[in-house]
Amino acid sequence: MEDNFIGKNALITGASSGIGKDIAYIMAEKGINLILLARRKDNLVKIKEDIQAKFSINIIVIAADLSQIPEYQRIYDECRSNDFMPDFLVNNAGYGTLDDFHKISYEDHIKFINVLSTSVVSLTQLFIQNMINNGFGRIINIASLAGFAPASNSGGMYTAVKSMVIKFSEGIHKEYKDNNIYCCAVCPGFTHTEFHDQMGEFKSSIPSFMWMSSNTVAKQAFDETMKGKDLYINGGINKFLAFLMWLTPKWLTNLYYKLIMRKRP
Repeated sequence: MEDNFIGKNALITGASSGIGKDIAYIMAEKGINLILLARRKDNLVKIKEDIQAKFSINIIVIAADLSQIPEYQRIYDECRSNDFMPDFLVNNAGYGTLDDFHKISYEDHIKFINVLSTSVVSLTQLFIQNMINNGFGRIINIASLAGFAPASNSGGMYTAVKSMVIKFSEGIHKEYKDNNIYCCAVCPGFTHTEFHDQMGEFKSSIPSFMWMSSNTVAKQAFDETMKGKDLYINGGINKFLAFLMWLTPKWLTNLYYKLIMRKRP
């Protein structure tokens, strides 16, 4: 595994908190320059100042809303105009929806798909040519254990989108690994981040042994991608759950949802 990354650049989406923020610190410690991207510029500036007080690297911040497709080209143009093209791309931005599918507006569905899926594909496509030219690229796509799960009642979208990210990542890895470009779908389960903090009583109902720290997930994401993995499930419990989900017949999962999950109007 290559361990001299000094002078290389990384673009991290969703860098203002959680896994994205932790990956930023891990990369900074290795001498990787950072492009920190999120909607909240104030948070990004604070993180930038803290990292630069600890590590001698260059950092730029980009405030962007990934639910808006024109932002992707603007992000690319800003990186190019600053001569700050990423060797690493971390597609981490995301959030969840908990309402019934029909109660979520069409516009909100599109925004959700754009942030969790369209941005992943678009930023990969925009930046991969530069990686090909340089003969080096590492793409970390934060997917989810939910990508292996049967359909859920979280708006009907989260498991579907994360499943797509897993398949997309595996495909990119296979297509470009001979160009020294690795792409890994990292699949954490329950992780202590703002994402799960917003789930209220649901979070407290999950046993403590099933939770992982975002720093642990971030470190594993970096290490396993560098090893050339195209898929990594974080934690032994989550690996076991993924196996069970693969093993369980569809009729049994359908019965589970019929008997256990809340009824829809």
